[in-house]
Amino acid sequence: MSSEETVEAERLSRAFAHDPSPEALRQAYERWGGMVFAIACRAMAPHDAEDVVQQTFVSVWRSRESYDPDAGPLGAWIVAIARRRIADHWRSRSASELAVDPETLHGALEAGEGDPVSDAVENALTVQEELERLGEPARTIVRLAVVEDRSTAWIAERLAMPAGTVKSHLSRGLRRLRDRWEESHAASA
Repeated sequence: MSSEETVEAERLSRAFAHDPSPEALRQAYERWGGMVFAIACRAMAPHDAEDVVQQTFVSVWRSRESYDPDAGPLGAWIVAIARRRIADHWRSRSASELAVDPETLHGALEAGEGDPVSDAVENALTVQEELERLGEPARTIVRLAVVEDRSTAWIAERLAMPAGTVKSHLSRGLRRLRDRWEESHAASA
C-alpha cells in the first residue's frame, strides 16, 4: 500500500468514526468491498460470498457507533465483521444440514441408507476426539481461534505467547484435524 493509499485509508477511518454518514459507508464499501468479497470467496461459493458482503456492510452500518479508529484501522474492523458473517453463514448452514426431517429419516432407515443423525454425531465426536489429542496449548489455541473466532493477536496476548508461536500451533492443529477428518471419511466411504 502506497503512502497516499495509507493516508486515504486513515482519512476514511477518521471520517467514518466522526461522521458515519451513508457517504462514508459508500466510500468504505468502494475501498474494502472487493477485499471482503475475495475473503468470502475463499470460504464459500461466489453467490454465498455476495450475501456475506451485503451482510457485512449492513453490520458495519448498524454498528458504526462502536467503531473506534484508535483501536485499529477501519479496514481491519470491516474484515473482522466479515469473518463473523462468514462464521455465521457456516453455523447456519451446518445447523440446517444437521436438521433431519423425521419422515426422511424413517424412509432412509427403511431403505437401508444409513442414519444421518448418527453420521453427524460421529463427525462431531471425531473432531472432539482429535481436539483432545492435540494437547495444550494447541487445543486451547484451536478452540479460541475456531470456536470463539478470536484473532491470533488476541490469543497471543491472552496466553502471553508470541504471535508466531500461536500461528504455528494453530496451523499444526488445524492440519491434524483436517487429516483426521479426511482419514475418517475415507475409511467410511
